[in-house]
Amino acid sequence: MRILFSVRNPAYVRYYDGVLRALAARGHTVELVTQAGKRAWPASMVALADDCPQIRLSTLPDVAFDPWWELASRLRQARFYLRFLRPEYQQTPELLSRARARAPGVAVRFGEWVGRRAAARSAMVRVIDVLEQSTRGAALFREYLREQQPDVLVTTPLVVLKTAQIDLARAAGELGIRNVFAVASWDHLSSKGELNFTPQHVFVWNETQTQEARDLHHLEPSRVTVTGAPVFDDWFGRTPATTRADFCARVGLRPDRPLVLYACSSLLEGSPSEAPFVHAWVRHLRRSGHAALRDCGILIRPHPHRTREWRGVDFSAFDNVVCWPPLGDMPADTASKNDYFDSLFHSAVTVGLNTSAMIEAAILGRPVHTILVPEFQHSQEGTIHFRYLLDGPYSPLRTSRSLDEHAAGLARVLDGHDTRPDMRFVEHFVRPGGLDVRATDRFVDALERVAAQPAPEPLAVPAWAPMIRPLLSPVAHAAARRARRISRAFREDKARRLAEHRRRKAADAGTRAEHAVSRR
Repeated sequence: MRILFSVRNPAYVRYYDGVLRALAARGHTVELVTQAGKRAWPASMVALADDCPQIRLSTLPDVAFDPWWELASRLRQARFYLRFLRPEYQQTPELLSRARARAPGVAVRFGEWVGRRAAARSAMVRVIDVLEQSTRGAALFREYLREQQPDVLVTTPLVVLKTAQIDLARAAGELGIRNVFAVASWDHLSSKGELNFTPQHVFVWNETQTQEARDLHHLEPSRVTVTGAPVFDDWFGRTPATTRADFCARVGLRPDRPLVLYACSSLLEGSPSEAPFVHAWVRHLRRSGHAALRDCGILIRPHPHRTREWRGVDFSAFDNVVCWPPLGDMPADTASKNDYFDSLFHSAVTVGLNTSAMIEAAILGRPVHTILVPEFQHSQEGTIHFRYLLDGPYSPLRTSRSLDEHAAGLARVLDGHDTRPDMRFVEHFVRPGGLDVRATDRFVDALERVAAQPAPEPLAVPAWAPMIRPLLSPVAHAAARRARRISRAFREDKARRLAEHRRRKAADAGTRAEHAVSRR
C-alpha cells in the first residue's frame, strides 16, 4: 500500500520511526511529509530514508499567509480556548491561560462573559465551526491528494493550535481517502486542541486514551483502535552500549557510587526555569544527612527544548555531580538513544517533575520519584495527563511533597529498598497487548487492516459554505496581514538577538585576549 504519513514537523518522526521502518520492511511505500516552512529534515531523517528506499521525504504545499487558512487557524484558536472552559479543565488553569494568550480577543471576551455556562459556550462553538468550515481550507489540499493518491493518510499530532494537518485530513475525508489520526504522546488528547471534525480512525496507546477520545473529543469507540505506544518499543529488551564503569568515565562520575538520574521536563509555557530548582535539589540532597546521598553520583539531563536556561549553570561546587549532555539531547538516532538508554539503565532511580522519562524508567524496571513543587503545580497536578502517573492504575511514581520526604525516599532506594515499580503500569499504559507484544507491530497491523477496508464514502461539503465564504473575505485578508506582521516581528527579534549574541561573544573574546596579554 501507499501511505502518506504527515508529521507537523520532523521532531514528531521519533514517535514513529520504528513504525516507518516496519512499514518499509513489509514492502509498503511511505511518503513522509512535513508542513512547509517548519524545519528542514535533520540528518537522522535523511539517514532513515537512505536506509529505507521505500520512505521518501517531502513537504506539504505551503499555505502560510493564505487568507483562508490564516482565518481558519484563528477560528480554531478561538475554539480551542473555549474548550478549556469546560468543567473537565477547572483544575488546569494554566492550559486555559495558554489557550487564551493565542485566541482572538473577541473569543476571550466572550469566554469571560459566559464563564462556565455550557449552553452559551456550546452555541458559540457551533457558530465557530460553521465559520471555520466556510473558509474551505480543505480545498487547498484536494489537488495535492489527487496527485499523491495514497491508500491511507496518517496524520500526527493533528491537535496542535496551528497546523495544516486539519485541512489535509478534511480533504482526505471529502475525497473518500482512508485516514488515520495517530495519537503521538500521552498528553495530546488532554492538553492540546480539540478535534473539530471526525477522523475515520484514531490509533491510541491504551484504554485511558480511548476514554479521552470519547469524553474529551466525542469520538465513537468504534473509530478508536488501541495499539500501545510505539515510541517506547526501543526501550524493551535493549541492552546498554557501555559498561557502568565506561559510562561513568565518559560522563565524569565515580563508578563506585550509585547513580541518581534527574530527567528534566519540557514544562508548560510560562513555567519558571527548572535549573535553579535542580541546583537547590542537589544542594538539599548533599546536606540531607543521609549517608547514601552525600556522595552518590547525580546525573542531570537538561530537556532539549529548554536549553537556554542551562547556559552558565554551574555544579562545580558539588562533587560527583554532572550535567550531561550539557544542553540536553533528544534521543532521535542510534547514538543519542544509546546515550539516553544508558543514562536510565545505569541509574538506580530516576527523578523528574513531569516527563516521559518516568515511563521509560518504569519500562526498565527502575523506581521513579517525583516532588510535587508549588511553583511547578501547573505543569504537574495542573495537567490531566500527569494524574495518570500520579493516581492511575498501578502508579509507578513515588511522590513527595517536601524535599526532606523526597530525600528520605531516595536514600531508601540507594540503600537497597523500594527498588522496583509495578510493571502492571507498563502493561496497562504502554503495551496493553502484553509486555512481549510490540506496539509497533500492532500499529502496522491495524494500518494494514484499514487499507484492506473499502474506501469511505466521500464527505459532502456543507451546502452553506459557499454562501458564507464571500462574507468572510475581509476578515480573511485581515488575518493574513496579521500573520505577516507577526512573522516579520519574529524575524526582526531573532536577528536582534543574534546580533546581540555576536557582540557579547566578540566582547568576551576581546576580554580574554586582554587577560592573556596581561599575564605575559
